[in-house]
Amino acid sequence: MNEKTVHLWQEIKKNLEKELPEASFETWVNNLDPVDLQNGRIELVAPSGFIKRGLEERYLDLIESKAKELTGEEKEVSVQVAEQKEEAETARGEENLNEKDLQPPPVSSGNNSTGDSSGPASRGVSSNPLDDQSKSESSTSKMALNREYTFDNFVRSKSNQLASAASRAVAESPADSYNPLFLYSKVGLGKTHLLHSIGNYLRRQNPDGKIIYTSSERFAIEMIQAIRQNETDEFRKKYRSVQAFLLDDVQFLENKEGTQEELFHTFNELYGNDKQIVLTSDRSPQEFSDLQDRLVSRFRWGLVADIQPPNFETRVAILRKKANQKGLEVGKEVLELIATRISTNVRALEGALIKAVAHANLASGKLKMEEVKSFLPDESKEAKELTVDSIKEVVANNYDLSNEDLEGKSRKKKIARSRHIAIYLCRELTDSSFPSLGKKFGDRDHSTIMHSHQKIDSMIEETPLLYEEIKELKEEIRSSFNT
Repeated sequence: MNEKTVHLWQEIKKNLEKELPEASFETWVNNLDPVDLQNGRIELVAPSGFIKRGLEERYLDLIESKAKELTGEEKEVSVQVAEQKEEAETARGEENLNEKDLQPPPVSSGNNSTGDSSGPASRGVSSNPLDDQSKSESSTSKMALNREYTFDNFVRSKSNQLASAASRAVAESPADSYNPLFLYSKVGLGKTHLLHSIGNYLRRQNPDGKIIYTSSERFAIEMIQAIRQNETDEFRKKYRSVQAFLLDDVQFLENKEGTQEELFHTFNELYGNDKQIVLTSDRSPQEFSDLQDRLVSRFRWGLVADIQPPNFETRVAILRKKANQKGLEVGKEVLELIATRISTNVRALEGALIKAVAHANLASGKLKMEEVKSFLPDESKEAKELTVDSIKEVVANNYDLSNEDLEGKSRKKKIARSRHIAIYLCRELTDSSFPSLGKKFGDRDHSTIMHSHQKIDSMIEETPLLYEEIKELKEEIRSSFNT
């Protein structure tokens, strides 16, 4: 691999990082390596078949476009897999997504599934973690932990003082200071940043230590796969033989009795052996209504710390630090305007900053305040209500469709697939019944709506690509409507 190849790929990555959502960039682009650049062709290596397929489906054209912008020449991009062994579960899941499967069933079909399933996965977690135990533990921790999330670049303030101090104490003295540590906050306020910071600190101190970061959804899916493949012993060995267990988004375990039971015993095993446990959630333990009391009780054994929305000064400091990290020059007035308009979500702050810089680049560096105001949200106004119609709008925009497409009768693969996803999200994120959703989706029968929800629910367990897709949509919806 020559220096020219490396340099071009680094420039392409910088451009993609500015355009893509953070989760998308980290999942599909950041773990790619360049192999060669010759004869108008760029060869990249992906860490898995899952990443290769997802990249080819979503961003290959965009990479080729960026390469042409930087070189002035057409560049064909190809992707190889570092490990030729494909994940069998992923392949089987993707093969299930065909035209026949995506067609709505007859009115008389469909019973609602009440199995222990879950939503999309944490980015970077292997789709078949039980294939090779030692390799799985290593790849899970290394791929899942975002290296940019460290204590040094976390902006501390009164709103997160206890959570940040406790996280550092846990990292410096695992299983000694606070065990378990339970962090909670609304979306986008930094709890996942702190969780990754703990993991990154522990890994630097002990590179050979077994540290697992995962989401509760991924934990549930791996457990289900282990049961189906008669590999529960391997699953338990993986999670019960670690120095630190970092579990994100515990709230998704509600109504999943089987997964709760497994987590209860995993928790007991780790705690009894003085292993560090850190959990995050969007609410405090006492606010859970569909989680086992004995599990909630254990969450409260250590320290429970919340993170509140940052004040104005802290928001400006966060924006300034983000700009410095990315090498961006942004005026004080623009930073203060963004901090004024966005007050409840740190992730949204960064998104607005990147958008402002993009506008400045298009305007040859001259960005007027009125132009900034035109594309910034105004959270001082009443927050938009999360409704079925608003979810449909987000899904339609993401797949370049219209609401009429989602409500219509077309059975084209793209439209039918997007309709299934929209129905699933509406059912998961609102209190709407199947009959009421039927009315919102072109007066369909409730059994047809039930089938759509059930299909996506079951496919998520088998198809990491879909798993990631829905995770990103959920994050966008929650961020947009402050749920």
